[in-house]
Amino acid sequence: MITVISKQQARQFLLKKQLLLTPKSLSGPEGIEEVFNTLRVIQYDPLNPCGRNPDLVLQSRIKDYHPNDYYNWLYTQKKGIEVYDKELCIIPIEDLDLVSHRQLKAQLDKNRKAFLKKHSIEVSSILEQIKKSGPLTSSDIKFQKQVISGWGSTALVGRIALEQLWKIGQLIVVNREGMKKYYDLPEKINPPTKLAKIHILRRLKSVGMLPKTTTGGGWQGLSGISKFINALIKEKVILEIKVKDAKLTYLIIKEDYELITKPVKKIIFPQVSFIAPLDNLIWDRKLIEDIFDFHYRWEVYTPQIKRQFGYYVLPILYGDELIGRFEPVKNSKTNTLEIRGLWFERKWTKNEHEIYKKALAVFSSYLQTNKTTLPQSL
Repeated sequence: MITVISKQQARQFLLKKQLLLTPKSLSGPEGIEEVFNTLRVIQYDPLNPCGRNPDLVLQSRIKDYHPNDYYNWLYTQKKGIEVYDKELCIIPIEDLDLVSHRQLKAQLDKNRKAFLKKHSIEVSSILEQIKKSGPLTSSDIKFQKQVISGWGSTALVGRIALEQLWKIGQLIVVNREGMKKYYDLPEKINPPTKLAKIHILRRLKSVGMLPKTTTGGGWQGLSGISKFINALIKEKVILEIKVKDAKLTYLIIKEDYELITKPVKKIIFPQVSFIAPLDNLIWDRKLIEDIFDFHYRWEVYTPQIKRQFGYYVLPILYGDELIGRFEPVKNSKTNTLEIRGLWFERKWTKNEHEIYKKALAVFSSYLQTNKTTLPQSL
């Protein structure tokens, strides 16, 4: 039997899973770590009109956050790593083995591709040997041919092949003895069926719930997963959810059943927060339209003449509603936050306007700008 919930229950569930009910409830380095460890993946994008996407994701959840504050967690403490998962993303370092095998095309540069093609016979032989005999080291490979290594010196082709296959994720290191590395196939550690199920659960944890159709941005990069989803439903690891007056059937992990079926809670003091264009919450645009009644398209790559709104527009969250959108840009020359457009989903109350203005002041502080300018029409 499929459980039926209200749209408001679904909205509050998603926002709780996304650490957005209430916004900015976390703080400091511990807050940054909690966001990454909870969401497991944050999409990276180089565009920077008002902070890059990871910054925008974090500023909506963490008090007194500023652009690049996550660098310490990522680069100094090395608790995270940039990889291709859904797209180019940042993930906790302990998830690397789950996604490294999926970086083949992304990391197959010209030199590496040429090497693997030139020595395809040796490469095939190595992979077959590992498949039959298990983990091996460079000393287990009998090829004696010397090739130029990446440092300009010569090395045995077998050792270089192992290194290259490891760097593209086709092999993983399963053990070390001093400087000696033992390589194995990733599917031996995580068989394809197990790995597919892991990725399904990771995506559900990153968003909260996703359509059973397996289509949409939330499932991007995962193909042919319907049979694994059906298996997980049969195993009761994931559950189907229907939302009243919504078009789609959704999936959640079993552990979230109690949270999603809780009665809705009246939000006493709703806050306004600004949501990143590539935030996990809005990966799936159809879900957002279905559950929040909010039509959102990122129009960065839409020709200006065809844009309905603006170039880099952020949804505006108020309590458990998406009540509008705006286009903020940091003018670095004048150190000014420029609001180039504001669009309402419905008529705002006077109190909502005031809360929005306070949120703008916080956003200006996040960008460390000296003043904020509004378009003349506002």
